[in-house]
Amino acid sequence: MNLDPGTVTLLTAIVVHVAGGVFVLETMLRKDDRAGRVWALGFIAGMVATEAYVLDAVTEAGWWPLAVGNGAWVTGLGLFWIGVRVYNGKRGRSAGVVVAAAALLTCAAVLLEGLTTPPWRAEWVMFAANAAMAALAAIEAVGGAMRHTRSALGFASVLAAASAFQVARLIGSLALGARSDAEPWMSSTVAGLAIIGLVIVAAMTTSVLRAEQVRLRGTEDSSLMAIAPDGVLLLPSFVRVLGGRLMRANRRAELFAVLVIRIDSLARIATAFGADEAEHVRQSARAAARRLSPTTAALGTDDRGALLLAFQPSSPADARQLAARMHRAMLDQLATAGVPVVPPIGMGVSLTSISGYDRDVLLDAARLAAKRAIASDDVTVVVAGEDDDEDASARDGRARER
Repeated sequence: MNLDPGTVTLLTAIVVHVAGGVFVLETMLRKDDRAGRVWALGFIAGMVATEAYVLDAVTEAGWWPLAVGNGAWVTGLGLFWIGVRVYNGKRGRSAGVVVAAAALLTCAAVLLEGLTTPPWRAEWVMFAANAAMAALAAIEAVGGAMRHTRSALGFASVLAAASAFQVARLIGSLALGARSDAEPWMSSTVAGLAIIGLVIVAAMTTSVLRAEQVRLRGTEDSSLMAIAPDGVLLLPSFVRVLGGRLMRANRRAELFAVLVIRIDSLARIATAFGADEAEHVRQSARAAARRLSPTTAALGTDDRGALLLAFQPSSPADARQLAARMHRAMLDQLATAGVPVVPPIGMGVSLTSISGYDRDVLLDAARLAAKRAIASDDVTVVVAGEDDDEDASARDGRARER
């Protein structure tokens, strides 16, 4: 059976609308997580792309349906990447800027195609952008929180296949030029069938991933919590607990703090002494943190192995003293545990009195402070905001002395 391009375009539009429509409808009918909402936007972008391609096939509307279709398709794959990042507990703002720039560049390429002499092919930009978006999504899908579920492997596999297909089309188009349209494997029919397969698998895997995320993490108003075997909160649960406590502290104008404990050189310890020794170091540090954490504090961990502590100090000095005590306790714990190498440990503290009550800002400030503590030779505890001014004054003093 021979399928003409118009028929394949229509079939692609039907499959995208049915699969994407079901996913979007599920998102609207139930309280869903942010990743599910971003994926729903990706399916909507795919619907817009297929509608634009159908309009381009059946009318003489000019260049704009193709520009809208190409840009929407790049946006759809980019939103899948952003959704995976959100699923893994990362921010999607910077990725959104990248996706928007790629989509605008793809649209502009169609507009400029007829204005250049000699004319160049706008599809090259779309192939490259699609390959990049799919590859980024596939790489992100095998890390972070997604690596703990088998469904993510199928999602990553189909995204990797889509990226490879777009790379092959790009190379073929560059090599063959205008003759590439005559090659069967470069035709729009093959591309349409590949899109149908991608959409079907993506709809199935994202639905399963969303269901597993709700089951493991709970929805925003759920009482379910994701906790490691030793009682340490996983990142999504810690962030949710932190947000709730910051909201209450803000209403009462109370001081609240976040402590980030960063353990350096774990990768080098694993390379030199084995993964078991690196895990021994990590668990010893976690045991010390659990022992010295205030009773009402929330202790969590992120995907990079850093420890996160949310607590309510009586004063900024109390927060710094707690961080210093935990640092000494961790070094003592590692010394008595018989680890081969005691790694550097950096303690970063952020306070609501300096950084405000925004959850993400407070966490980012503590992470940067811990990073500065690791990089410093003589400081183990850095308070975001306070020590920044002291460091700047010290640098100015050294500059004047020179």
